[in-house]
Amino acid sequence: MTTTVIDALGDRVLVLALQEVTEDLTADVPAQSRLQDSDEAHALLSTLLRATGHRADLPDLDEPAQYAAARRVLAAFAADPATAAAGQAVLADPPADTRLGAELALPATAVLAGLITWLQLKVDIRVERKDGKTEFEFRVAKEPASSSLLKDLAAAVLRLWNGPPGQ
Repeated sequence: MTTTVIDALGDRVLVLALQEVTEDLTADVPAQSRLQDSDEAHALLSTLLRATGHRADLPDLDEPAQYAAARRVLAAFAADPATAAAGQAVLADPPADTRLGAELALPATAVLAGLITWLQLKVDIRVERKDGKTEFEFRVAKEPASSSLLKDLAAAVLRLWNGPPGQ
């Protein structure tokens, strides 16, 4: 049912819905854990991927693939018990496409924000900025995240970004 609703969303409404869910879920994220821009988001995901033996960067996606990734991330939010309430609430009443409102984010930017939000709900991401460099640490409770958990999360990020293998 959820997949049918998501598939029926127009591209603009899809991105607006993903932005709304992401904003709802990040409302309580401490300022020091928020990323400053898409470069930091890419750096965080590259750090996660590199630390788990995957390629260092997410591949660029063409426009149709960006919308497909947005649909996968929105579906993940609607299905995950930790985010289902927010995801399903937005899907029950998708945002209106007024075309007169604020500029719409690029789908890849909305997907990046969604992926980072999803990760922040799975592990505590500590961001440290000093001397022009940004470092990331992934923690579960007060202990560093295990390598197997990070590998699972990295694999999930790649599936959400690229789609299932062979797609």
